Amino acid sequence: MRICIIGAGAMGGLYGGRLVLAGQEVCFVDKRDATVAAFNGDGLHYDGVDGEHWIKAPAATSAAGFAPADIAFIHTDTNNTRAAAEHAQTVLADDGWAVTFQNGVGNVETLAEVLGAERVVGGISYHSAASPEPGHSTHTNANKTWIGELAGGGSARVEQLRELLAEAGFDVHIADSIVSVIWTKFMLNCAVNPICAITGFRSGEIGTNPAAMEMQELVLDEVLAVIEAKGIPLTDPDPKGSIKKILGRIYNKPSMLQHMEAGLPTEIDSLNGAVVREGAALGIPTPYNHALTLLIKARNAHMIQAIHGPPIDYEALESAT
Repeated sequence: MRICIIGAGAMGGLYGGRLVLAGQEVCFVDKRDATVAAFNGDGLHYDGVDGEHWIKAPAATSAAGFAPADIAFIHTDTNNTRAAAEHAQTVLADDGWAVTFQNGVGNVETLAEVLGAERVVGGISYHSAASPEPGHSTHTNANKTWIGELAGGGSARVEQLRELLAEAGFDVHIADSIVSVIWTKFMLNCAVNPICAITGFRSGEIGTNPAAMEMQELVLDEVLAVIEAKGIPLTDPDPKGSIKKILGRIYNKPSMLQHMEAGLPTEIDSLNGAVVREGAALGIPTPYNHALTLLIKARNAHMIQAIHGPPIDYEALESAT
């Protein structure tokens, strides 16, 4: 079976690396030249939970040169979903299809718009990974993977995917409602990721700080109100209780904190920004999510400038005024 991993960062490296180690034929697409060069040089450096491996697999900045794939795994951030969908459209065989493991909401809809809803399967990963440098994926925490048809339940292709991932060492489950699973993780990410990104705390550290915990509670109340108004059932009957448990035992760096520290665009518009948009459409006030979204965008702009932009001559700016 031919598999194309679109987005060769932390999570793409994790899923693609395990699939290669399981004997599958895998290629990678990533927009970053440095990542592609690393893959085509020494190979993917995959370490962490599964030990250390150097994995050889072809990579390119475009899917155009690869043989037709049976499945495209979408592992880009949400800012690049449309580009990922276009790569998938290029590389997939006529009967091929895509599965997304991305955070946030709106990804499924974008993929369906480009590929057609019948060619999209939903997925969510509760694994954690980091990418210390281009071509390097560190698997930091193993957990469950959920998959399912957008209309609900499984199918022959979803069962095929389950077997494929199980052979690669994943604890994979078919969801009765993958949409509910996606929105449940969306709720979790909205409550944790931006607070870590703005404060520098790791996930578990939020629970050690009263101010962070109070802010999380206010943000989460708005998120849950929007989800309830949309009529989407969550898979977790006690979301607040589950988040408190996570804060007491998991100390990973959420992807948004990793993006912030690296001076990369965050996924805030598909998380808390989406809460604000959905709330506005439903007539539900979301002032805390709105404020947090604006602060993340401002801090992100500062970090991008500080890390990747030319130094700012503040003395010259003051002289000019």
